[in-house]
Amino acid sequence: MNLFPGGEGESDQRVLHETLEEIALADELGFDSVWLAEHHFSRYGVLGSPINFGMAIAERTQRITIGTAVLVLPFYDPVRLAEDIATLDVLSGGRVQIGVGRGYQPKEFAGFRVPLEESRQRYQEVLDVLRLALTEENWSYEGEIFKYENMTTYPRPLTPGGPLILEGTVSPENFKDRGTRGQPIITSPNFTPLGLMKRNFDLYRDAMAANGHDPDAHDLPFMQQVWCGEGEAGLRGAAQAALEYYQSVGKVIPGSEEAIDAERDYYEKVAENIRLLTLEQTLTHGGNFGDPARVADTIHQLREQLGINHYIGWLRIPSMSRKEALRSMEQFATEVIPQFKQAPAASSAVAGATSA
Repeated sequence: MNLFPGGEGESDQRVLHETLEEIALADELGFDSVWLAEHHFSRYGVLGSPINFGMAIAERTQRITIGTAVLVLPFYDPVRLAEDIATLDVLSGGRVQIGVGRGYQPKEFAGFRVPLEESRQRYQEVLDVLRLALTEENWSYEGEIFKYENMTTYPRPLTPGGPLILEGTVSPENFKDRGTRGQPIITSPNFTPLGLMKRNFDLYRDAMAANGHDPDAHDLPFMQQVWCGEGEAGLRGAAQAALEYYQSVGKVIPGSEEAIDAERDYYEKVAENIRLLTLEQTLTHGGNFGDPARVADTIHQLREQLGINHYIGWLRIPSMSRKEALRSMEQFATEVIPQFKQAPAASSAVAGATSA
């Protein structure tokens, strides 16, 4: 996973080129997938077009899957996006998975002149059209915002039915809703207790089964920050970098005057939790930090207790030195991934997945 943060004194060109190098290394080291965040109008994340960046990855790698985490759908023309995704699918040889989300940063919505209160409707309509365009060769659609008649987009995807689309999911209501519809999901639950996560994943699986969907039809991805290494100094340095990241989130989430009414209480609680966050709390609950045995043990627990079978490790934690992040990445690849690659039951093995 990579956020593409623009650190103090770093040029955007350096961020982008170094990330390409890291992803090429991840491909060589045996990581299964790379996930690209989308952000706009701030140094919080300087990559605005994950699909375009994915084209460069496709040309520089041989086997790693290219994922988005996530495309902010309300900002897109759905037909143009379908064309771009299909092009990436063709050029990469079918190595594409598309994580999508609704977005949350007021500055981004303002920059694209999209009212934040329209985000839910736009998200759903863009997603509906995207699925039609990638799966059907002649289709029509009529929504409140988008209307199309007798459409076919080109190129057609290489992957039959189009690349897998995973919906970003956080709340219990969304876990249940997406399970009811049999949709694949992706989640990044920071500081969520394991018991609550188990209830959420159980909601998802139970809703799938109750509505005639196979709970084992899709991977169950889980994303968190990771530092793999030895020594107390490195451990606390990783936690400090993670803490600084969480504090940066507090600067971009909606304030009480900006959030839509239905979400105001939620974002106020998030902001308060970030203000009260300590280094010790980050060390114990803000990610997966420790020596290879401890990191692997955490992944084993996630697999056994939550059913996770696609682990997305965010190893390039913002503000951590690149040298340390690369060392951690290589140690994770050599000492953690093999433990899961050798798991006898393929259906439950964790894909030691993800990127720079």
